Amino acid sequence: MLQMDDQVSTRPKSARANTKAARELARVRRAHAAVAHLVAIDIVYLPIFERLETELAIAEAALIDDPIAKARAIAAALRHR
Repeated sequence: MLQMDDQVSTRPKSARANTKAARELARVRRAHAAVAHLVAIDIVYLPIFERLETELAIAEAALIDDPIAKARAIAAALRHR
C-alpha cells in the first residue's frame, strides 16, 4: 500500500529531468548575477565568476539536452583549472 511519501510521480522521467535542469539553470543564473556585482566591487571574486560562467554553459546545455554543447562546456571548465 502506498503512503504519502511513497507516491510515484505521474510525469515522465524526461519531464522531471527537464524540471530539475530548469531549476539548476535558474539557480546558476542567480548566482552568476550576484557574483557579477561582487566582481564590480572587488576583482578577488573573478575566479568564482569564471567558474559560474562555465556552470551556466553546462546548465544551459543540459536544459536543451545537447551533449555536444555540454561536452564543450565541460572541456572549457577543465582548461581553466
